[in-house]
Amino acid sequence: MTLHPTGPRTEEQAAGSAAADATAEPAPAIGPAPAAGPAGSVARAPDTVGPPAAPATGQGRWVVLGVGLVCAFLVIGGVSVVNLAMPSLQRSLQVGFGTAQFVIAGYGLVYAIFLITGGRLGDVLGRKRVLLTGLALFTLAVAVCGIAPNAPVLIGARLVQGFGAALVYPQILSIIQDTFEGRERNFALGLFGATIGVALVAGQLIGGALIQLDLAGLGWRPAFLVLVPIGAAALLAGRRVMAPDRPPGTAHIDHIGTGLLGTALLFLTLPLLIGPGTGWAWWTWAMLGAAPPVLALFMRHEQRLVRAARTPLLRPELFRQRAFSVGMSIGLVFFISTVGLAVYASLTLQAGLGLDPLRAGLAFAPVGVAFFGASLVVPQLVPRLGRSVLTFGYALLTVGLVATWYTVRVQGSGLTAAALAAPLLLVGAGQGFTMSPLIGIVLTGIRPDDKGSASGALTTAFQVGQALGVAGIGTIFSVMGASPGAGADTARYLAAFRTALLVMVALTVLSLLLVALLPGAHGGQRHHHFLWLRHGRRTGLSHAFYLLTGGHAVGRLAHWFHHHDSHKDHDRHHYGLHRTGDHHNRIHHQGK
Repeated sequence: MTLHPTGPRTEEQAAGSAAADATAEPAPAIGPAPAAGPAGSVARAPDTVGPPAAPATGQGRWVVLGVGLVCAFLVIGGVSVVNLAMPSLQRSLQVGFGTAQFVIAGYGLVYAIFLITGGRLGDVLGRKRVLLTGLALFTLAVAVCGIAPNAPVLIGARLVQGFGAALVYPQILSIIQDTFEGRERNFALGLFGATIGVALVAGQLIGGALIQLDLAGLGWRPAFLVLVPIGAAALLAGRRVMAPDRPPGTAHIDHIGTGLLGTALLFLTLPLLIGPGTGWAWWTWAMLGAAPPVLALFMRHEQRLVRAARTPLLRPELFRQRAFSVGMSIGLVFFISTVGLAVYASLTLQAGLGLDPLRAGLAFAPVGVAFFGASLVVPQLVPRLGRSVLTFGYALLTVGLVATWYTVRVQGSGLTAAALAAPLLLVGAGQGFTMSPLIGIVLTGIRPDDKGSASGALTTAFQVGQALGVAGIGTIFSVMGASPGAGADTARYLAAFRTALLVMVALTVLSLLLVALLPGAHGGQRHHHFLWLRHGRRTGLSHAFYLLTGGHAVGRLAHWFHHHDSHKDHDRHHYGLHRTGDHHNRIHHQGK
């Protein structure tokens, strides 16, 4: 798919652009889509999206890009930079395993709950204002994390950090797209995608190195404190160079729905985190039992909003579409196993086998390397293979997890990073073949009017899966007595890790089976990688990473989905997006 600013092209021009795509020469990106409206909002309420700010001129626009890239790195790195801190944190604060888990899971849980609301606030109050407010909260919170005297203060600061991240992240892509045009926008989006990829891969290595250095005897604290000057510099630069936008201020924010969803998720995750440490006290079971009724109350509230013609946080009728319900299930179980592996492989290597944080981070590096490499290859495969790429990816991931389990079982206490390298390469490649195309393939089966709302709900579900991965897989370690502070019993850690790997294998096989239930592309069209984003592999990958890490594809993009399907009989091979604002662009898709 290629974008031309001058309107329709001839078939010869289209063929030329297809050749350009084949050589990975990206064309200019799509017009700005607001990064996050709530599920279902924009297709029915286009006036909730504010007009873009005038593009920055001169060198200032590159500073805006720098601010956006720093924000992306901070938010994504904030998830992984503390993955290796659990043993050190527990020793220094003298807290239980569940408390240490909540330090990691709490950030992701709050981030997931408030992602949609954060995007709506950007539409109501202006993206610059919301992004800078969130960045200030994020920076202040990581500073408090770094000096926290006890666990309650640290957990509270992590929750605020997650809320700040939820305000920041939904605004980034729209600000970048509003600031740049043409090839410069495409270059900026390529850097944006690379930054997300680097943050996903490098965050754990940076955290491990800082913990290992033990600067001034601070242990895990520099993993937080190093982010403070970076966030402060981005905040000052953003205030100076980012152009204000002009939001209409008419969007509805579902405060009650946000509270109900947050309560339900808290009732589900908190008992898994602290239940084993309390001997599964009665109130932990009561919280687990209360989670489904609260979730049902949330769904009823959302239905009332729909009947009242107001914008819900989640449109319940989405679950009637098989592509959405199956896709959400695939994403949940996939991210539970993916994050569970990252956190508890590191814990086993450190607390169970005695590796230092840096070596534990390096031992897991093959996953990141293979993931990034597979992610670069997969955009070329999905247009031809469709959802078969997911089938192959989950099969490869299953083989990698089984190979990891077998290696841990055979090597025992003599397990080394070198022995794990080959199995973890398979795991990383499987994750790369499944993660980046997942949301695009799922959305091809969604009705055009619902694609924007579905993308918001799916990305939120993926973040919830990450929090559940920390809580659920951690429960296995707690039940089997393998937790920091319980004594350095290598056998217990290895047994718990093997059991956790078998659970991950089961979840991955479930994902593999669910892929077969995904419906074909809506309207009989072929599955298309990233669907509307195939205007260059780098920018398409950037959008995929953005969606998977919490960004939303709604707004004018959702209107394009509707426009595309309503005109497909008139123009089978070229699809258009009429972008609001001063610039009108034309997107063309060469049908297969």
